[in-house]
Amino acid sequence: MPSETLSIGEAAAASGLSTKTIRYYEKVALIPKARRSNAIARTGGDRVYAEADVGRLRFIRHARLLGLSLDAIRDLLELAEHGCPGRQPEYRQTLERHLATIEERIQHLLGLQTTIRQLLSSEPSSGATDDGWKHCGCLAIPAPTHGCTCAGCQERRGGEGAAS
Repeated sequence: MPSETLSIGEAAAASGLSTKTIRYYEKVALIPKARRSNAIARTGGDRVYAEADVGRLRFIRHARLLGLSLDAIRDLLELAEHGCPGRQPEYRQTLERHLATIEERIQHLLGLQTTIRQLLSSEPSSGATDDGWKHCGCLAIPAPTHGCTCAGCQERRGGEGAAS
């Protein structure tokens, strides 16, 4: 194999991904189908990757570490076709949307933390009995007081956007 190409195992080691993940990214079209070392062979040959492919894999890995969805990563990869995505306004918009989602999740998790602490600090309900689920209220969740707007918190508040 020429030195400018890497096997899938070498590409995995260089990118910090597993071979299984690389194959998955190929399957979902985050990366183009890999060239084959012997495309004439009945088996199709081994996958081979160039340094540019490894760079793309690293980019995807870093984006996943930031928690970006595969769809958001796909959008950023499209931007990269026109140069460094960081120089394009859509890059910033994608990251700002992701940050807003993270901030919403943090508020939700902080609310859950408060609720669980309340449950742990409270005494069992005086109406609790040992006759099973009929009267058990040990996980009765009070209406949240934090500002989370997710469907679960809205439902517990009995407010608009409540799930049915």
